[in-house]
Amino acid sequence: MLNREKNKITHLHFILSVLVILIHSINNETKIEQLFSIEKGIGQFAVPLFFIISGFLFFRNIYTTNDVKQKIRKRVYTLLIPYLIWNLIYYALYMLRNPGMGLDVAQIVDAAFNYTYNPSFWFMYQLILLIVISPILFFALQENKFIVIFLVLMTCSIIFEIDLPYINEDAIIYYFVGAVFSKLYNKNHISFINKKNFIFALLFSILAFILNRWTYRMIYVNINFRTIFIWTTILVRLFAGFTIFYLIDLLFKYEKVFSFMENTFFLYALHYMIVRAIIIGMRNVEYKFLTIVPNNIIEILEIIVFFVSPVVCVCVNYYLSRYLKKKYSKVYYYLSGNR
Repeated sequence: MLNREKNKITHLHFILSVLVILIHSINNETKIEQLFSIEKGIGQFAVPLFFIISGFLFFRNIYTTNDVKQKIRKRVYTLLIPYLIWNLIYYALYMLRNPGMGLDVAQIVDAAFNYTYNPSFWFMYQLILLIVISPILFFALQENKFIVIFLVLMTCSIIFEIDLPYINEDAIIYYFVGAVFSKLYNKNHISFINKKNFIFALLFSILAFILNRWTYRMIYVNINFRTIFIWTTILVRLFAGFTIFYLIDLLFKYEKVFSFMENTFFLYALHYMIVRAIIIGMRNVEYKFLTIVPNNIIEILEIIVFFVSPVVCVCVNYYLSRYLKKKYSKVYYYLSGNR
């Protein structure tokens, strides 16, 4: 991968991380906050693009089953171990806030493996499961007919509302699209950086959105349109994700990466506790001054805090990661998955 392409991934990871922080910074659902929500706003495109990029990075330069095994082994250190450690850290913080709770082995195991006290790690949980089934996805990539079979199976699971155990069906689709993108990239059939592709991605996003809105209205006429609506929703998020993917080609040259953009995994793992602390602090202030400060002033303050949260998270991440790298390099190694 070329240096500019690596820099693009760093830019993308940073931008998407900021969007995720904004999603988790939503306090009282003001109109501005709703623009970034996971249900209605820009936030709903961030996570699908994260899955697409993850699928691309996993299957990049994968040509044999042995390559898949090597990547899985590597992900044990870069993903699984940090996942378990951070989940236990969040559990420990929960115990500190609730000192009356006794230690329970079953609760500890649940906290470590099921992200019970660290809800933002649902993404990592899904990603780990997707890596577990990566040999099956690799097999599906070898022949175009297997890609078709895979998509048909996903369609059937949606039509008959069959929930796959543990794995999110949407996540598989986004991740697999990233894998297909990687295959095309490996064969030089598609460019990673291309300003013109933004126009095509945007046009497909608009078409998918129009179809999505039409099927949404048609559900009230015929419930069978529900399946088409679900698929068009997935298509909107896919094409919108690729629109963001190529939009930043218009904004950056990727000649360098600023140091505050790095360590995005550490930022992702750390941000939730910072955001929750900010929100709790904000609410305590609101309770004290609710009777003497007009509601519109409080709402303005909430919006300011909402946009300040990513800045605080990025700053804490930058200085804390630098400190740990310098003073406790082994600790940082395990916390960041050697990133």
